[in-house]
Amino acid sequence: MKKIIVLLAAFVATATTGFAQAPAGAGPVPQAGSRSQAPASPEQQAERRARALTKALSLSPDQQARLQPILLAQQQELQRLRDQPRGGDRRAMAQQLKTTQATYDQQIRAVLTPEQYSKFEQQKDDRRDQIRERRAGGGRNN
Repeated sequence: MKKIIVLLAAFVATATTGFAQAPAGAGPVPQAGSRSQAPASPEQQAERRARALTKALSLSPDQQARLQPILLAQQQELQRLRDQPRGGDRRAMAQQLKTTQATYDQQIRAVLTPEQYSKFEQQKDDRRDQIRERRAGGGRNN
């Protein structure tokens, strides 16, 4: 009788571990909070950014309409810069990025009120600080 119980327990243990494994060919299982989705298109990024700015800065419908093409052009330019071959001069690439950002910041500034632009600049500074913290080893969960 003891042998039957031991064999039954061994069978149940091996059978349940088999079900816990991912099916063959399923690929890696994404972790919670991971970005396993395909990158968003420039259009999707611009739309998401427009929604965020509308909410954060209380944009009027006119401002939203004027800002959308600027944000789309900005995202398309950033995508073009990302798609350039790697291995070039990093300083030159960084300078090109700064120049591009400054150009679009001027266009955005023309759409926003002084108060909204001040808030916009503060958001950029906060985002830049968060990135620096992550790069310094702070991570998201600390």
